Amino acid sequence: MRLNDAWLASLSAGAVNLVLGANLPYLPVWMEKAGGMSGAEIAGAGTLAALIRIFAGPLAAGRAQSHGLRATLAGTMAVCLAGYALLFPDMPQAAAFLVCVAIYSATNVSGPLFEAVLIYGTRNARPDYGQGRAIASLAFVVANLAGGAVLSAFGPDGILSYLLIAALLATIAPLFTRQGARQVLPKRTILSTFSEGFSLYRLPALFAFILAAALIQASHGVYYAFSSVIWVSQGISGSSIGALWAVGVVTEIGLLLLSGRLLRGFSAVNLLWLGGLGAMVRWTAAGVVLPVAFAAMFQTLHAASFALTHLATMRFLQQALPDERLPLAYAVNGALVFGPILALSTFLSGLAYDALAPGGADAQTHIYWLMVLAAGAGLAVAAVTRPAPAIVASSLEDES
Repeated sequence: MRLNDAWLASLSAGAVNLVLGANLPYLPVWMEKAGGMSGAEIAGAGTLAALIRIFAGPLAAGRAQSHGLRATLAGTMAVCLAGYALLFPDMPQAAAFLVCVAIYSATNVSGPLFEAVLIYGTRNARPDYGQGRAIASLAFVVANLAGGAVLSAFGPDGILSYLLIAALLATIAPLFTRQGARQVLPKRTILSTFSEGFSLYRLPALFAFILAAALIQASHGVYYAFSSVIWVSQGISGSSIGALWAVGVVTEIGLLLLSGRLLRGFSAVNLLWLGGLGAMVRWTAAGVVLPVAFAAMFQTLHAASFALTHLATMRFLQQALPDERLPLAYAVNGALVFGPILALSTFLSGLAYDALAPGGADAQTHIYWLMVLAAGAGLAVAAVTRPAPAIVASSLEDES
């Protein structure tokens, strides 16, 4: 039986998430244990990749519109595949660091691209977008658990083998999807995509909201770079670490599936406040060594710190901007929200990790308290500026 376009798009997004769901928690473990890198170097790779994303995200969106979405996504995953293959020999540490920067940069760009594959692939068939996104998220959970099991059984080099195989699958899978985006989106140059997208954020109310959301999302800097490393130093097994990551993603999936019913009456700003407050509670608790059961309990707050903040941003953009501007807004939003401020928080977390590392896990966990400050700063921006979609819409009318 031939799979329809929607299934091909969903499975392609799932294949990408089989890479992302293991790369995010476990590549830092490889970098420290097998690559011999310091906390500053681990954080530095993520920091450089986040800065690169500011430009690479919109440029990739432009290339997808001019050269095709599936080829752009396949090429991005091919960069990951080549990176994992290059890490296998005993590379000089400086070269391995640069390869890790390239891998992180490619994975950063792949997220919006596979979202676009899903959006256009599920337009006229089932699974619909929500179901396809759930399939992709389930693959992320599978990668969390499988990567943790591989780490327990075979150590950091085993993780590299898993990532190599998953990246090969993720490079091939997008080639079987339809080239639907080129039929829907106007063909434009990369430069015009870049300049037109960023021009939206000259609107003060829109920029204020995005800045507030970026600060809250930047509070995940320690989590992305060092959570697995710290859990390993606490003596938690790879399988348990995989389960802890999975708990966060599963609660995020549950919230997204029920968001239409549960969050219908909430404004974008209200959702942002809930996300920011959830982040502050989460990182305050994470700043002390917790038993695995309690750590799992606070992992459920990923549905607040990440998912509610993301939903708030999407809702604000949808209410503030006309439909024809949304694709560009999404691409540039990803660059800003997960770009410079996340880069700074990741960099600072690396310096803090190295300073606290001699004190062991008890001291290392305190770096999460830096993230409380980041989330609080985001809420402060929202409180002072009071951004509203109606203000943005009015500004756009004045421009025209």
